[in-house]
Amino acid sequence: MLDESQLSFIQEEFGHDPDALSALSDEDFEKLYDRLGDIEVEETMAAGDGDLSDRGKMAESIVTAIGNELYRPDDEPEE
Repeated sequence: MLDESQLSFIQEEFGHDPDALSALSDEDFEKLYDRLGDIEVEETMAAGDGDLSDRGKMAESIVTAIGNELYRPDDEPEE
Protein backbone atom coordinates (compact mmCIF):
# COMPACT_ATOMS: atom_id res chain seq x y z
CA MET A 1 0.00 0.00 0.00
CA LEU A 2 2.82 2.45 0.88
CA ASP A 3 6.05 2.88 -1.04
CA GLU A 4 9.55 3.06 0.43
CA SER A 5 9.65 6.86 0.57
CA GLN A 6 6.34 6.96 2.44
CA LEU A 7 7.50 4.31 4.90
CA SER A 8 10.75 6.23 5.45
CA PHE A 9 8.77 9.41 6.11
CA ILE A 10 6.70 7.65 8.78
CA GLN A 11 9.85 6.32 10.40
CA GLU A 12 11.53 9.75 10.38
CA GLU A 13 8.47 11.61 11.69
CA PHE A 14 7.21 9.13 14.26
CA GLY A 15 9.94 6.56 14.82
CA HIS A 16 7.78 3.66 13.61
CA ASP A 17 9.77 0.83 12.09
CA PRO A 18 8.18 0.19 8.68
CA ASP A 19 8.18 -3.55 9.33
CA ALA A 20 6.20 -3.03 12.53
CA LEU A 21 3.41 -0.95 11.00
CA SER A 22 1.34 -4.03 10.25
CA ALA A 23 1.51 -4.96 13.95
CA LEU A 24 -0.08 -1.67 15.10
CA SER A 25 -3.44 -2.02 16.78
CA ASP A 26 -6.40 -0.45 14.98
CA GLU A 27 -6.40 2.33 17.57
CA ASP A 28 -2.68 3.06 17.11
CA PHE A 29 -3.06 2.97 13.33
CA GLU A 30 -5.92 5.48 13.55
CA LYS A 31 -3.74 7.73 15.71
CA LEU A 32 -0.96 7.54 13.13
CA TYR A 33 -3.44 8.37 10.37
CA ASP A 34 -4.74 11.35 12.37
CA ARG A 35 -1.21 12.61 13.04
CA LEU A 36 -0.41 12.41 9.33
CA GLY A 37 -3.58 14.36 8.63
CA ASP A 38 -2.44 16.96 11.16
CA ILE A 39 0.85 17.36 9.29
CA GLU A 40 -1.02 17.78 6.02
CA VAL A 41 -3.22 20.50 7.54
CA GLU A 42 -0.30 22.27 9.26
CA GLU A 43 1.72 22.36 6.07
CA THR A 44 -1.26 23.46 3.98
CA MET A 45 -1.95 26.32 6.39
CA ALA A 46 1.74 27.31 6.40
CA ALA A 47 1.81 27.33 2.60
CA GLY A 48 -1.09 29.75 2.32
CA ASP A 49 -1.32 30.61 -1.35
CA GLY A 50 2.13 29.15 -2.01
CA ASP A 51 3.23 25.65 -2.87
CA LEU A 52 2.78 22.85 -0.37
CA SER A 53 6.08 21.76 1.18
CA ASP A 54 7.61 18.38 0.41
CA ARG A 55 6.67 17.33 3.96
CA GLY A 56 3.06 18.33 3.31
CA LYS A 57 2.98 16.57 -0.05
CA MET A 58 4.32 13.38 1.49
CA ALA A 59 1.81 13.45 4.35
CA GLU A 60 -0.95 14.11 1.82
CA SER A 61 0.12 11.14 -0.31
CA ILE A 62 0.14 8.82 2.72
CA VAL A 63 -3.24 10.05 3.99
CA THR A 64 -4.69 9.50 0.51
CA ALA A 65 -3.17 6.01 0.16
CA ILE A 66 -4.36 4.90 3.60
CA GLY A 67 -7.78 6.50 3.14
CA ASN A 68 -8.25 4.78 -0.20
CA GLU A 69 -7.36 1.45 1.37
CA LEU A 70 -9.51 1.89 4.47
CA TYR A 71 -12.58 3.25 2.73
CA ARG A 72 -12.58 1.31 -0.53
CA PRO A 73 -15.85 -0.60 -1.00
CA ASP A 74 -15.46 -4.32 -0.30
CA ASP A 75 -16.38 -5.23 -3.86
CA GLU A 76 -13.90 -2.83 -5.48
CA PRO A 77 -10.62 -4.48 -6.57
CA GLU A 78 -7.27 -3.26 -5.21
CA GLU A 79 -5.18 -1.14 -7.56
